[in-house]
Amino acid sequence: MQDKILSTLQRFWRGFLAFTPGQKVVTVAVGLALVIGGFTFSSWASKPDYAPLFTNLAPADASGIIDKLNANKTPYKLAANGTSILVPQKDVYDLRLNMSAAGLPSSGSTGYSLLDQEGITTSEFKQHVDYQRALEGELSKTIKSINGVRDAAVHLAIPKQSVFTDGNQKTTGSVLLTTDPGAALTSGQVQSVVNLVSSSVPGLTADQVSVSDASGKVLSVAGDANSGAAADARTEAIAQYNKRTSSEVQQMLDRLVGAGHSVVTVNADLDFDKNKTVSDSYVYATGVPPLSEAHTTETYGSGQNGAGGVLGAASPSPSAAPSGSAAGGYRKTTTTRDNAVGRRTETRDAAPGALRKLSVAVLLDKNAPPVDEAQVRQLVSSAVGLDAKRGDTLALASAAFDTSAANAAQKAADQAASAAAAAKRNAEMISLAKTVLVVLLVLIVIVATLIASRRRRRDGPADDLDTFLATLNNAPGSLPPAPRDIVPPQSQEAANNIARQRNLAEMADSQPQEVARLLRTWLNEKEN
Repeated sequence: MQDKILSTLQRFWRGFLAFTPGQKVVTVAVGLALVIGGFTFSSWASKPDYAPLFTNLAPADASGIIDKLNANKTPYKLAANGTSILVPQKDVYDLRLNMSAAGLPSSGSTGYSLLDQEGITTSEFKQHVDYQRALEGELSKTIKSINGVRDAAVHLAIPKQSVFTDGNQKTTGSVLLTTDPGAALTSGQVQSVVNLVSSSVPGLTADQVSVSDASGKVLSVAGDANSGAAADARTEAIAQYNKRTSSEVQQMLDRLVGAGHSVVTVNADLDFDKNKTVSDSYVYATGVPPLSEAHTTETYGSGQNGAGGVLGAASPSPSAAPSGSAAGGYRKTTTTRDNAVGRRTETRDAAPGALRKLSVAVLLDKNAPPVDEAQVRQLVSSAVGLDAKRGDTLALASAAFDTSAANAAQKAADQAASAAAAAKRNAEMISLAKTVLVVLLVLIVIVATLIASRRRRRDGPADDLDTFLATLNNAPGSLPPAPRDIVPPQSQEAANNIARQRNLAEMADSQPQEVARLLRTWLNEKEN
């Protein structure tokens, strides 16, 4: 086996020695390229893929985890300014279990896990404090899951309930947010933080939660419904309404007077007050029997005139009955009827955001094609839903637009585009020139190698070539060196030998590799 390997290596080495200088250079270059490429590929393939082990770590937790990784000789990388640790992807889950068994990260034990450490001898005060700390820790972990929030600190002020208090003390809360670098929380995200805290604590309302960021900016003020997220939401709603309305009118005017020849500004006054209306109406239903009915009738006497008055000698005898009484007696009639009356109660909650007043201003360019201003007024009024009873106004004016700034900007944009196109063309030309230069150098090396090889074969010792040709023709000895283009006057056999030698010489020139392979085969057979 060893002899075969040595024999194979010797054959390769002899084949390499038989190459021309140009072929040797190319062979060495290809071999080096293969070795370097293989080394690079193996290094890249053997490099492990890293995945996050923990993120948003406190400095103490990161230090403890790194000590554990160094003790286990596990490779790792730090990211996000040292708050994230990356480990090989195949070891992520095992390392998380090992770190959890070691109690890392320890800062995560500020939630409800604090309550697991209480015993039967824990005082009521400590139970209250631990419950509050656990609630703050759980809220902090929940808020940190919001995109853009790196850290959150929640503080709650929960009054102690007692039979001696009147219940006027309210629960309050405050949140301090630390955002990622370059990140800014929207009004919706701030409002979500307020809702999360207020909905998680008994007795805490949204107007008793204040939110601030690490720079000291107040994002939401407790007890003020017109500040913070609520005010930002109203401002954003008004801006969106103005933008949408002006965009619709602008598109219509661009079709009418052309793009760039009109400007539309809309200013809306939206009502964000929450209104609740309760109205009662009574309905009388005909044909329905009454709920209750009472009749009273009283009648006294026989119907004739009788003596009236008071018994006694001094009492005069009246001659006629009193006015309003029935003749000969007394009669009383009373009728009471309670009819059924229906009652209807209607409650309406007006949604905030209703339009109270709308102001629209339109400016037309005098240089644009002339249009009918009355028609423009009518179109704009119909597009925005103008209502004069509500107090809406529409202002229309025309003036010559100053296009110098727009022309300068367009010119600068054109120059920038031209410069970019020229730079791109120059880069393409340079790249093409580099490619052509490399191709020319390769062609020059190849041509120079071929010329040197042919010159070496032509200027080489003639005796060796003649011996080779004589061996191929089974002719003993060697022929004297003579010019190939001159045929000496010899016998017919000598002329045939010379013609055969010429054919072989031309074959050696046209197929040098085949001739070299044949020579190597003969030499190997001779040595063996």
